[in-house]
Amino acid sequence: MIKFYLVVALFLGCILANELDSNQSNSTFRLSPAVCDAAATHAKHYATCGCPYVWGGSSCGCGSGGLDCSGLVYVSYREAGWTGIARVSDAQCAQGAKTSCSPKDTSACKIGDIFCYKFSGNTIDHVVMYIGGGKAAECPHTGLDCRVIDPYMEAYQFSRTC
Repeated sequence: MIKFYLVVALFLGCILANELDSNQSNSTFRLSPAVCDAAATHAKHYATCGCPYVWGGSSCGCGSGGLDCSGLVYVSYREAGWTGIARVSDAQCAQGAKTSCSPKDTSACKIGDIFCYKFSGNTIDHVVMYIGGGKAAECPHTGLDCRVIDPYMEAYQFSRTC
């Protein structure tokens, strides 16, 4: 009977830990630099390997499958070991703390920071990931592959720290 309660307690603990991890929408958590660096490395890989843009895409075989902008961020962080990253742009930009990092001046940016954009409507609808050296990884829109870019200010709203 004790084993049963122990198994149930462990199971519930895993569910609770996963729920807390997936709901990190405030500034009380920080990711390790190793996770941020790994996420940026994955994003750069997808941005340079011929990964096509696919709306709603969240898997890329570099030439097959595809990613959208938030899919790039989502897959990159998950492959770096952080499973709490949200899947869509507006939810991703609600996670973590806002930072003074901006596309105009990347000197305050940390590798793995997310630039949040609002091109239409009232919600964030585009994200790119800062990968260092004044560059960002982006999956822009249908017809273009994911790519490495100079971050831009058009429709920029704010940044979230890694």
